[in-house]
Amino acid sequence: MMLGYGDYKDHDKYLPLAYDSAQDIEKLVKEIILITKTENVDISSRLCEVSLVQTIDDTVQDIMPLADEKGICIHQQIARDITLTVDKELWCKAISNIIGNAVFHSPSGAQVFIELEEQNGKDALAVTNTDTAVPKEDIEHLFAPFYRADKSRNRATGGSGLGLYIVRNILDMHGMSCDIKNTQRGVCFTLLLPGAANRSDT
Repeated sequence: MMLGYGDYKDHDKYLPLAYDSAQDIEKLVKEIILITKTENVDISSRLCEVSLVQTIDDTVQDIMPLADEKGICIHQQIARDITLTVDKELWCKAISNIIGNAVFHSPSGAQVFIELEEQNGKDALAVTNTDTAVPKEDIEHLFAPFYRADKSRNRATGGSGLGLYIVRNILDMHGMSCDIKNTQRGVCFTLLLPGAANRSDT
């Protein structure tokens, strides 16, 4: 169809749809490969030190086009930096999924807060998207593969359903824990960070 061979009815209508479907399949295959990597790879030889603030800055920069399109304001409220020892590729993927989900699943005009908090003597990264909530019956299933809280969504409009499953796997590999809960402001994803190698005011 792209090369113009043959007489295809409604060519201009169906070619973009076919292209989008191919992209969806490619993304799904890449996510499944990533899951295999997180389940079978020893990351001990891949660990390096990364800045929490830098990771978040880079992720927010990448997600800003979507945030701007939806009129969503992202607030980065991290008063000090933390150096973490992680597999950089997987860590960046996890943070990208967390912040990307907050923006993607927020209504237009909402706000996303990225905050560094202290919980039970440990540092915690909290990402909250406002003006939304997850049904109580869905919260415990959000980290299950292919699970979607919004049953009306499909891969064309709502992703593969593997994003949070990938996040959980990556965090497990790094000895980190996380949870999702509804708050007065909206939906909050909290990630408990391990002991930091270095801390500094930003």
